[in-house]
Amino acid sequence: MSTVNISLPQEQISLIDKMISRYGFASRSEFFRSLLRLVSRKPEVIEQTVDFPFIPTPPNQSVKEVMADFRKTKKYSKAFLKDLESGLKNSDYFIK
Repeated sequence: MSTVNISLPQEQISLIDKMISRYGFASRSEFFRSLLRLVSRKPEVIEQTVDFPFIPTPPNQSVKEVMADFRKTKKYSKAFLKDLESGLKNSDYFIK
């Protein structure tokens, strides 16, 4: 089994610890494994929990159009735009 470290604010850690105690989880790890099992069985749960800073999937799937919009702003360096375009082209979401 692999180890994954996450950073959480103290208030979220306190909430997790309360839920662990209330529902009888053996550990924080078991709590998170249970959450992941729930999400894998019911992925729609994620849609109900999405909150700031997450935003809906962008409607524009054209790499060319997205890049044109970024270039129009004249706010981004050539290096950033090159990296962005490379990332968009590697994405499964955007049309090449």
